[in-house]
Amino acid sequence: MKKFNVWMLASSFVMGSMTLVSCNKVDKEAVAADQEKVEQFLKQAATNDNFQLMAGMMAEDQAEKGAVGALGQKIYHVHSRTTPVLAEIAKKKDVTLPAEMGSEKKALVDSLETKEGEEFDQTFAEVEVAAHEEAIALYEKADKEVTDPDVQSFIDQILPVLKEHLAEAQELKNTVAQVEKSR
Repeated sequence: MKKFNVWMLASSFVMGSMTLVSCNKVDKEAVAADQEKVEQFLKQAATNDNFQLMAGMMAEDQAEKGAVGALGQKIYHVHSRTTPVLAEIAKKKDVTLPAEMGSEKKALVDSLETKEGEEFDQTFAEVEVAAHEEAIALYEKADKEVTDPDVQSFIDQILPVLKEHLAEAQELKNTVAQVEKSR
């Protein structure tokens, strides 16, 4: 009977150890997958910030309507504060953020640079609506998929602001379109 109990105890120990090793492997895979999602989110958010900084500055300089310049200034102000926070989180997570905004966003900036007056105002409003819809989708996806507490905290702070900017950009787009129709 003692031999049986010893064998049962030994086999329980071996099975328990195998379960722990298996769980540890799953945990490591889950952590690695989350780290990959964190890196992707941080890089895309930084690209978005770089674009918004440039677009906001351009609106301040090139807008014909005060409301366009005001939204540009607001966007620039917010993203000038989120950029260092993103950089801090990225440093903590050992993620290198892009210094540039990417070719797609650069093309939008180049397009805005060629516009003036009412044409700039209309294009800026349209670009901001699309850019904020894209940013909100990015943040909402990360909110569902990423478990990192630093990233979650950042998303919780910034997502409502992005939604507010989207509403303002949509309102601006409608206002600019109304002015165009009345001419």
